[in-house]
Amino acid sequence: MIGRTLFALVLTTGAAWAAPAPGQPADRDALRQHCTGDYLSFCGDLAPDGPEVRACFKTNKAKLSPGCQAAITSYTKAQKRADLR
Repeated sequence: MIGRTLFALVLTTGAAWAAPAPGQPADRDALRQHCTGDYLSFCGDLAPDGPEVRACFKTNKAKLSPGCQAAITSYTKAQKRADLR
């Protein structure tokens, strides 16, 4: 079960945040790399591609690892820059 959930997370992490901006794969990769453990620890009972994961991460922001927090910040900033284009 955990292996399947982890695989689904790797495939769909970006969908939990929003549709990724073209040219931003590094930010999605950073989310996968730095937030997989946090997802499994705090939000693993939620579908990885659902909006509930974003809400879960927001609720648990103070508990997330520093790497995950930084990856989320970077991804969010990249999304805002892409929206301004």
